[in-house]
Amino acid sequence: MYPWSESLNSWGRGTGLKIDALGLVTLLGAEEMDRSIGRLVPSIYLKYLPLLGAFVIAGNRFTTKKPGFVLYNISAGIMTTELAGWFSRWLQTQDFKEVRSIVTWQVNDQSHRWREFIVGFLLVGLPVHGMLIALTVLAADWWGLANVIAMTISVAVRCVMVAQNQAGIDANIQKARKALKAYPAKCAKYNESMERLESCRQKGQAMEGVKIPIEPQNPNKIAKVIVVTEDSKVVTLAVPMYLPRWAFATNPQPPNQYIYQACQWIGWAAFAVHVISIGMAALYTQIISVVVILVSTVLTAHRVGCEDSRIWESIRSHWGHEVQENSCWVSSNLKATVSTYPEEYMDWPELEEKNPLTVHVGNEGKIGHQWTRPIGPSDLESTPISKEKKSETRQDLLAWLDLTTEEDKVLIAWGLIPHSLEWQNAYKEKKNIHRRRLGMIALESTH
Repeated sequence: MYPWSESLNSWGRGTGLKIDALGLVTLLGAEEMDRSIGRLVPSIYLKYLPLLGAFVIAGNRFTTKKPGFVLYNISAGIMTTELAGWFSRWLQTQDFKEVRSIVTWQVNDQSHRWREFIVGFLLVGLPVHGMLIALTVLAADWWGLANVIAMTISVAVRCVMVAQNQAGIDANIQKARKALKAYPAKCAKYNESMERLESCRQKGQAMEGVKIPIEPQNPNKIAKVIVVTEDSKVVTLAVPMYLPRWAFATNPQPPNQYIYQACQWIGWAAFAVHVISIGMAALYTQIISVVVILVSTVLTAHRVGCEDSRIWESIRSHWGHEVQENSCWVSSNLKATVSTYPEEYMDWPELEEKNPLTVHVGNEGKIGHQWTRPIGPSDLESTPISKEKKSETRQDLLAWLDLTTEEDKVLIAWGLIPHSLEWQNAYKEKKNIHRRRLGMIALESTH
């Protein structure tokens, strides 16, 4: 028995403190960890530290699909309310604008990330776990040692299960890439059918009942996709045509199912040991364990050390500096870059010139004898000018998307474009203005 063991135990008995560790590890932080871990973007500093809500990982709850999201693939004419669990959680944790946010998804091969291993494991995770193990061994707190080992196993289980889900996303991407290989053959078949059809037409053969071949869509073309989140924000996705179905609407399947299920059982066993042993451990072990778990959980919930963290960007935006882009890797092949439409896109000076401000004038006390006239300089002297920031509207977003007539019909069928003629006329005017604006920008860039 080490001399400080009795001193620590007597101190614990003397304080009279008791910690409800059972309620702490089973109730607190479950929802936050479900959202933070489920988005599959770990923190470089906190990846190998224990967190609250370990049962969320063991029960595989962090992969279930979330309701309240709707994905509209306008280019393909497909709408779905079932988004992949990781994708809906990733959307929940982002600080999106009302309609101006754009997420550009790219498929690349990520290089090995030794920095994450060196910083997260060697410099943070290993010293913390080593300190906890050394404390319990030197103080002969064997319940505390069992608690620390259970926490360490839970961390390993979480890392393996997250990595398996990321590998599942990469596997889905590889399946989606098969569309790229089939595209040249489809184009050749389409061209052959069109040539045969044109030959029959030139020969004067009857064309009634002949099926017109459908031109295949280029899978590399950037699709027009929007997502309506659970809090009614509309996010634009810039993504290749072949990707939405496999990456965003389908839950990834872990490549190694047996290893995944074994990790779940091990995770449940470690959680059971953790729940029992932390309540039986010495008070000082309980305090240190709870402090480590709470601090790492709070920092993880706030995305400290994550690639999609916006803490510094939020501080800059508070002082008027708008952040242009922010990128993060969801898996080894899938990268997301968050940006925004320019704020000046919300200005429509051409529409304001067409519709000058007017005031109602007429005989006081007589109803039905009033008319309007344009506001003059004398009126402006007494009329306060609003300097409020222009609001972001979905009508503006649809104008920025530069949709075709066929795509407009799809949105009308989905109810995203109202049947109001006044609304549609204003939308068409904005769309024409935006097209001219883009044309001028392209012309300036060539000079």
